[in-house]
Amino acid sequence: MIRDEIVELLKKTLRDIPKLPYELIEPFVSVETPKESSNGDYSSNIAMIAFRKKSDITKTHVPGGKKEGSIWATPGGTFESPLQLAEKIVSIINAKYPAQNTFSRVEAVKPGFINFYLSQRYLHQQVKEVMEKGSSYGSLSIGKGKNASVEYVSANPTGPLHIGNARGGPLGDVIANVLEKAGYKVTREYLHNNVGGQVARLGDAIYFTLNPEQKGEGYEMQYQGEYIKELAQMVEEEMEEEQYENLSQSDFIDKAGEIAVEIMLSQILKDCQDMGIKYDIIKSESELRKEAEKVIKELGSKKKIKEKEGALWFAPNDEFLKDRETVVKKSDGEFTYFASDIVYHKEKFQREDLVVDILGANHSGHVPRLMAVVKALGFDTEKFKVILYQYVRLKRGSEIVKMSKRAGNFVTAREVLDEVGKDAFRFFLLRSSPETHMDFDLKLAKKQASDNPVFYVQYAYSRICSIFSKADGYRAQITGVSEKELALLTDPEEIALMRQLIKFPFMVEDISKTFAVNLFTNYAMEIANSFHKFYEAQRVISEDKNKTSARLALLEATRVTLKNTLDILGVSAPERM
Repeated sequence: MIRDEIVELLKKTLRDIPKLPYELIEPFVSVETPKESSNGDYSSNIAMIAFRKKSDITKTHVPGGKKEGSIWATPGGTFESPLQLAEKIVSIINAKYPAQNTFSRVEAVKPGFINFYLSQRYLHQQVKEVMEKGSSYGSLSIGKGKNASVEYVSANPTGPLHIGNARGGPLGDVIANVLEKAGYKVTREYLHNNVGGQVARLGDAIYFTLNPEQKGEGYEMQYQGEYIKELAQMVEEEMEEEQYENLSQSDFIDKAGEIAVEIMLSQILKDCQDMGIKYDIIKSESELRKEAEKVIKELGSKKKIKEKEGALWFAPNDEFLKDRETVVKKSDGEFTYFASDIVYHKEKFQREDLVVDILGANHSGHVPRLMAVVKALGFDTEKFKVILYQYVRLKRGSEIVKMSKRAGNFVTAREVLDEVGKDAFRFFLLRSSPETHMDFDLKLAKKQASDNPVFYVQYAYSRICSIFSKADGYRAQITGVSEKELALLTDPEEIALMRQLIKFPFMVEDISKTFAVNLFTNYAMEIANSFHKFYEAQRVISEDKNKTSARLALLEATRVTLKNTLDILGVSAPERM
């Protein structure tokens, strides 16, 4: 990729400056994309970083290097400012490593940036490359030979999936898609919390819903709402079918809770499926608890478990938990949810090179415990990433949407999904950075107009397809497009569109490391915006056959890039709207 090539060019150039302490500077060489195109297509601040490191450099590498104002002295002169060093780097690049096919110019600007401007010829070559690569455009080898696990949603199975938990669905799914595009073999996972007190309380609610006369005065069930009545009826039907109707009250409650969480799981997974999410592994907590004793003993052998008040506590005394402790086995002999997490994360790290957990912000206090466990089990915490997402508030225009009657105290994901459809559901939930609270505007999500971002992006794609349908033999024209024809793409709107298209591989690379998947929604809108501006300013099909071929090729490259972006987002690319 061009960004990597520029990094290598800078490193090679720095080596050409005599007596420069290259080994101290080399790790900091990086290239960014400026916000303003007037500052180049790519830019590096390595000269300024070098000057910020001047105290280290002068003390260890420059004889008499304490001279005020200078960073180092070389046979080429003394550099008094970042700009002077940047100018030296640029002069070497221009003299020794000219790349006329790649850059139109390389320049140093105040206070010490090195800006790289791509040549039109390079942009034209990229149009052809994007077309040739098609769906593989943007595929990288960063994760080649590596496995990654992404666990997401893992909702409480005592009720319907609500819109808050649902935010983790598209988020985790897109992270998995990005990692796959970056070369990882990805396993999508869901943890089914099917044991513990919550299951018993759900069974309790079902029993008293079916037998209200048995409920004591003043007793209030923890789980309420219309869904409990529906669930109780389904549980009763299944228990009658399995001939469980003659159980004692306590056994009935236990069995009802068991059946109910499986019914809720099937509904949650159906909601996820309709969001475009499929899982490779559904891991139940009941399975994990079978291994809890063995794993707790392993931690005990490492002096990470202590006994107190008749219970077993995880007490690693490390940088994550410090002097805090957490129960893994209660005094009654029952393992905690955290014990299951310990087993689960050991399983993951034994088979994966990268483990990603997507959790609601209410689990923030759980993260240090997980980090401590990963370290205590002997795994690399750098390979463990936890993404926390904040709550979602539903609006209809300026009006706040009230709680669901069916769920009792929240709005279900199913209600929103049915109202706005999968594409808008995913796109809107992905637009904001996960660490920020977000408003989901149902009215805007359904609007068939350009101020609806998902409509705006999909309309760009369908408009491109519409142009192709009007171009006779367009496929033959773009397949055989020549460099001479592509060289006709010189108008500002054409250049701006090409510059957007070449960002895609860098987006994949960066987001596979940062997991900032909301940037992909922004990028999709930027491509659509550049295309719409191009379409409004330029005529694609004209009497000029050469220019027509070139512009059709540019649109095919745009279609490919937009389709690949939408595929990662899990949003459809309609040919007609």
